[in-house]
Amino acid sequence: MKKFDIIIAVVIIAVAAVLYFGGVLSPKEKGAVAVIYVDGNEYKRLPLDTNAEVRVETEYGVNVITVKDGYADCVDADCKDKLCVSQKKINKVNQTIVCLPHKMVVEIEGADASKIDSVSE
Repeated sequence: MKKFDIIIAVVIIAVAAVLYFGGVLSPKEKGAVAVIYVDGNEYKRLPLDTNAEVRVETEYGVNVITVKDGYADCVDADCKDKLCVSQKKINKVNQTIVCLPHKMVVEIEGADASKIDSVSE
């Protein structure tokens, strides 16, 4: 390899590392909450800076949502496919966990979350 090729490779690796660790290690938004919706209606709000477990019991079924160490997670459900349980923990604004059979959505909202975003305006 030529000296120029090595420099390009090092720069690409450095940029990739900054982008990766910038996303992984970015500070969590203060005041973020996990909002649980069932059938499109707000069910409960859980601040991410607390530890809590909520059993969401509806006519569609049961989900267990936990908030721990700044993350929200669906740890149990009685739906057939359990795709909601296999989804990863969430902690960043606008991330979601969805359980279609139970019509349940868990969404992370910021402290100053408004229903109108820059695209809607």
